[in-house]
Amino acid sequence: MDRGGDGRGREGRRAVRWGRLAVENYRGRLVPRTLGLWLALCATASTLVVDAARPLGPAGWGGLACLLLVAAAGLVDDLVPIGPRGLAGHLRALVHGHMTTGVLKLLVGGGCAVIAIGLQPRRHVPIELAGMVLVAAATNVWNGLDVAPGRALKAFLPVELGALLAGPAVELLPFGVGLAAGAAIGLVLDVLERAMLGDAGSNPLGFAAGLSLYVVLPDPAVVAAAALAVALNVLAETVTLTRAIRAVPPLRWLDELGRFPPPA
Repeated sequence: MDRGGDGRGREGRRAVRWGRLAVENYRGRLVPRTLGLWLALCATASTLVVDAARPLGPAGWGGLACLLLVAAAGLVDDLVPIGPRGLAGHLRALVHGHMTTGVLKLLVGGGCAVIAIGLQPRRHVPIELAGMVLVAAATNVWNGLDVAPGRALKAFLPVELGALLAGPAVELLPFGVGLAAGAAIGLVLDVLERAMLGDAGSNPLGFAAGLSLYVVLPDPAVVAAAALAVALNVLAETVTLTRAIRAVPPLRWLDELGRFPPPA
């Protein structure tokens, strides 16, 4: 059997089936960026189930709406031709009068962070401002993590599960349960290279993680988490998150766990 020819045939059929949603991963395999759609479905289903058991307030439905808007902005970025790379590249393009999909994601993510924090129970204004920074910065951090199979999902699951176990996140962020369950299944598909997140999946993961941390953390910890998220964005634009992860043996081991090795 011509295994090489058969492999190319499968790649070709996948390209036809998924169109622009299919992209080459780090090993050169064509993988559909469909996990974002799966996560959006899981988050919506979870919210509907929680609302059926106990009617939700504006924080619950508003949080889901913001999450889906962030996912939609990421999907737009997945479907258009590649533009500038990195946060700095998109901001430079904006300064020169060019509207990119990366700038669109920043505007939508920042706006949704303001709305979602505003819908949560009231806290001191400085803490709410720190929460807005935390959510917006976390959204971009998870976008930067999604450059290797499973990395963004491995970072998301401990954060979201910890927030859900803390209690208030279940009621205020009803999409969290479905998102965590969908992420656990998506992790398997991601590391096996059957599907990948794309911006439509990684951005809402970061948005949900930041919002969950804001809901469960005490005031000083919210400020610390916001500072850490901003620092990680700076790290991503300079050293890069991949180099930072590879420099720490436990993080490198967890990052590579279950993943196919890169080609020689």
